[in-house]
Amino acid sequence: MFARRTARIGGAMLAGPLLASGGAHAQNEAPPAGAPSAYVFAPPPSVQANRLYSVNTATGEVSACQFERPDDSLVGVTRCLPRDASAGPQPTPARFDIFSTHYSGETGVFRVNRDTGEMSVCYVRDMPKGGGTEASLVCTPPAR
Repeated sequence: MFARRTARIGGAMLAGPLLASGGAHAQNEAPPAGAPSAYVFAPPPSVQANRLYSVNTATGEVSACQFERPDDSLVGVTRCLPRDASAGPQPTPARFDIFSTHYSGETGVFRVNRDTGEMSVCYVRDMPKGGGTEASLVCTPPAR
């Protein structure tokens, strides 16, 4: 069902699933101690979400980027969203992964600690900032 693609960019090994059929779910082992961090990528299942998530498999840090094309521009841009501390590196290094559900309305992904079985849901939410709001990547506290 899945093929694996890896690439070395800027000294870091990147890994991600190539989907052979519907559904998104990533499986990856953390790099050996002392090796560069690897990243796993997964889209949310919602067909309305124009977003891709990644997780650092060693630290658990999650990122989210999306495509945008400003009205006055002929070319689009990749916008990576700011992250809340909850989406940052986890206090204890482990083997992390991300999984997408099959719920078509879902716009987030699960960050999974493969060593403890703990999971967090990570998603983009409008957070208060300077009298307004700003879209920010947040994650729920880990739970089992």
